[in-house]
Amino acid sequence: MSNSTGLSPELLKKAQDELNEDPTTRQQKLDELREILKRRPDIKFRTDDAFLLRYLRVKKFNVERAFKTLVHYYEVRRDYKDIFTDFTPSAVQQQLEDQVHLIVPGRDSNGRRIMILRPGNWNPNSYSLIPLFKASVMFLEMFCEEEETQINGLNFVADYGGVTKEYLKHFNPMLVRKLTDTIQNAIPIRLKEVHYINQPKFFDLIFSIFRPFLSEKLVKRLHFHGDEYGTLHEYIGSALLPSEYGGALQNVTNREWIDKLLAKEDDIIENNKYGFPKSVDALGGQKGEIGRASCRERV
Repeated sequence: MSNSTGLSPELLKKAQDELNEDPTTRQQKLDELREILKRRPDIKFRTDDAFLLRYLRVKKFNVERAFKTLVHYYEVRRDYKDIFTDFTPSAVQQQLEDQVHLIVPGRDSNGRRIMILRPGNWNPNSYSLIPLFKASVMFLEMFCEEEETQINGLNFVADYGGVTKEYLKHFNPMLVRKLTDTIQNAIPIRLKEVHYINQPKFFDLIFSIFRPFLSEKLVKRLHFHGDEYGTLHEYIGSALLPSEYGGALQNVTNREWIDKLLAKEDDIIENNKYGFPKSVDALGGQKGEIGRASCRERV
């Protein structure tokens, strides 16, 4: 990769100021990261510049921290089999069509993507949370491919309108721990704000399941609005929000992003080939289960 990645002057300055990115040493850092990947011959890493750069950026060009996060990315894909088995868009197409996820057009004033999660669109009697978690991670990995999102980050809105106590049976603490670990510690995304709206009276029960697994850094970025959309607009302008949230967008759907994700089927299948082989036979050695390493790092 050349020292120019096609970033605008504004984005480049932000990357320098917030992420310690230096165009003159970017390639050197990539080479350093690629070199220390050799410490873990038991892992088949993706080593292309574009993939490694997203880990350097999320860890502010600290090569060691980027390495640990990348290792953990492959650990969660190995360990959380209920999420990462059959991890393809086609496997969750039904759930995508339910449009629980909504990525709104455009970006906020800070250049961030905005994703709205609407669990009220999900029928908890039809399927479990797992395919929704799979779809969430796939969308996040798509965002990670965008350099603008790598630098500016993501704002997340969770709309609990329509959620009843019937949903509670699906919020298994073990599954919640897996999701929060993956998003906080393995996916190279800058999660800048999380906004909760239309929380039901029993929301404290739901939040009590998530809270033990959230980093203090993320907790400071949580905002609770209830049905008061005016306070939400203080963070995300009404021009970027659907009309049901007091915004200007009419009849907005997630059709474009569903089609984008489905079109990435082959790329995701290819990415799934990396990580820990099921046996060391794939590494040219003796068959058997790969020894597991522990690399848990809170961000």
